[in-house]
Amino acid sequence: MLTRLFHYLINSFLVSTRSNYKKALVLGTDHEAKLLANQTDPVVAGMVASFTPVIQAYKFTDLNVRTVTGEYKGETQTVEQLFETLSKEHLPDWEAAIYVLFRKGTPPATALLPQGRQPFQKGTYESRIQEIDVLGQKCALIAALQPLSVGILAFHVQIESARQVQQSTGEGQLKSLRTLREQARVTMCNAMFGNLGLLMNLYQSDPRQVANYFDFTLLRQKSKDDPQDAVVTLYIKNTGGLAVANATAQMLLPDGVVLTQQSDAAGKVVFTLEALEEIITVTVTVTAAGYTTLTETGPIEPGEDITTDMELSPMPPMPPTP
Repeated sequence: MLTRLFHYLINSFLVSTRSNYKKALVLGTDHEAKLLANQTDPVVAGMVASFTPVIQAYKFTDLNVRTVTGEYKGETQTVEQLFETLSKEHLPDWEAAIYVLFRKGTPPATALLPQGRQPFQKGTYESRIQEIDVLGQKCALIAALQPLSVGILAFHVQIESARQVQQSTGEGQLKSLRTLREQARVTMCNAMFGNLGLLMNLYQSDPRQVANYFDFTLLRQKSKDDPQDAVVTLYIKNTGGLAVANATAQMLLPDGVVLTQQSDAAGKVVFTLEALEEIITVTVTVTAAGYTTLTETGPIEPGEDITTDMELSPMPPMPPTP
C-alpha cells in the first residue's frame, strides 16, 4: 500500500494552497500582519526579518501574473527601480551579513563575492539578475547563511518577474511568470511551515498561542466544488537501501491513463495529479534493469501529499545452462 507521511510532517500551507494562489496570498498576508503585531519578542522579530522578503516576492509575482493576464490594471515596480533598491539597500545588507561571517578578503568571502558589487551593478539585465541567483545559491550551501539565501533568492524571483513583465509579449512570458509565482508560493509556504515549528517551540507550554499567528480556519477549508491537486512522491531503492536511478515508474489512473516517470539520481519520482474532485485508486508499477517488477495500489485524496519507499528486489540468478 502507498503510505502517508506522519501528519505533523506534512506542510499544510503548501498542500492547501496548491492551485489556489488567492488563498496563498491571504494566508501569507495574514501571517505577516500577525508577526508584525508581535515583533517585540526577539524570536518573532527574527521571523519578521526572514519572512518579509519572501511574502514580498510572492505578492509581487502574483500581481505581475494578474497584470499581464489583464486581471489587474495598475503600475508595477520597474526593473530599474528594483536595481536601485538592490544597489542602495540589498547589496549593503548582503555584504554586511557575509563579511560578519567571513572577513572581507578571506577565501570564503572572495568565493561568495569574487568581484564585490561590480557584477550586480554592471552588464546586461540578464547577467545582473543571474548574479543574484548565483549568490543566493552559494549562500544556501553555507548553514549560517541559509536565512540570507532565502532573502536573496526571493529578491531574485521578484526582479526576474519584473523583467518578464517588461518583456511580456506573448504566452511564453506569461508561462515564465506563472512559474516564478509558483516558485514564490512554495518558498513562502515553506517559510510559514518553518515559522510554525519555531512558534511551537516558543509556546511549547501554551501551544494555543500559536493560533495567534495563522488563520487555521482558512487552512481547514475544503470545498467539494474546488478540485485540488495531489502529489505522490516515490523513493525507489534496492534492498540495501541505495537509490535506484533511471527506474521506470508508471501510475495507472482509474480512467486508464498511464503516467510515466524516470527516477533521478536520488531514486526520486514525483507524480502530480491535477484538480482531483474525489478519492481515486491508483496502481503504481516500478521496473528497473536487474530488478523484479514491483506493484502497489492505494487511494489518493484531493489535496493529499503521499510519500513512500519502493524497495526493489534483485532479479534472481538465471539457472545454469545444462
